[in-house]
Amino acid sequence: MIPAHAPVAEASGQTGLALRLAQRAFAALIDAAAANATAMFATLRAAQLRQSARRTLSALSADDRARLLRWLTLQLASVGAGAGRVRPLLARVDTALAASVAAELARVREELRAPASRADVSAA
Repeated sequence: MIPAHAPVAEASGQTGLALRLAQRAFAALIDAAAANATAMFATLRAAQLRQSARRTLSALSADDRARLLRWLTLQLASVGAGAGRVRPLLARVDTALAASVAAELARVREELRAPASRADVSAA
């Protein structure tokens, strides 16, 4: 998995605080899902993680939401089979975000599989 502290580049080269907080909240949700599967998410801790993710998501601008969508999609693409456990949790945080991630996931996985062939096409 991509580390939660890995930067997401902006055009200005500086990531906003709201986006970093949202990434941290969603990274905690993804990590907990990967580590503890479904039993953990019946607990108070799971509710706290979802609430934190909702709160940070609501503070994002439209541009930062788009960056978070890309970051989440990359996170789930790197988790592989574990993404199936995370997607329902995203839906419990925000259904529109979960639907957007699901729509982008196949495309991003394909991008990650074939970066060399895309570079060859763009160089031509």
